[in-house]
Amino acid sequence: MKRKLARVALVSFLAAFLAAAPAVSLPTPAESTSGSKTASELNWQGSLKLLRGDPLGALADLDRAVQLDPSYAPAYVNRSYVYNQLRQPEEALADAERAIQLDAGIPEAYFSRGVARLQLGDREAAMADFRQALALFSKSGNFADQTIMQQLLRQLGVD
Repeated sequence: MKRKLARVALVSFLAAFLAAAPAVSLPTPAESTSGSKTASELNWQGSLKLLRGDPLGALADLDRAVQLDPSYAPAYVNRSYVYNQLRQPEEALADAERAIQLDAGIPEAYFSRGVARLQLGDREAAMADFRQALALFSKSGNFADQTIMQQLLRQLGVD
């Protein structure tokens, strides 16, 4: 019973934390010259929908971005965020892992994979992902997200 309460508390904490999570990947979209949108534009559009509280609209845009360009890692990262928000950790994990395969230098991918792993009950692997995200944020000089990751690790009882 105590373990179940701890897991519920952790999931509740993560739900609140996701609101202040490292920013979704928002590269500047390249303007398309044709009438159709690029994967980058759809990623941007989906990211904005996610930030505005429309995860289902975001999911539709991010699905289209991945279909247009299956090698575009930021769309997988952002779709992983959406799946975490929708409490679909298996899908979130798969997308985060795909993003890491495509570009191992995206700290948000490790963060999202860590959240998915926590939802799935794999705390040790989640902590390793959070540490990797922290290292990448530190390396890039992203002090805001570095601080968020440090606070998360402290709140989870990890130094």
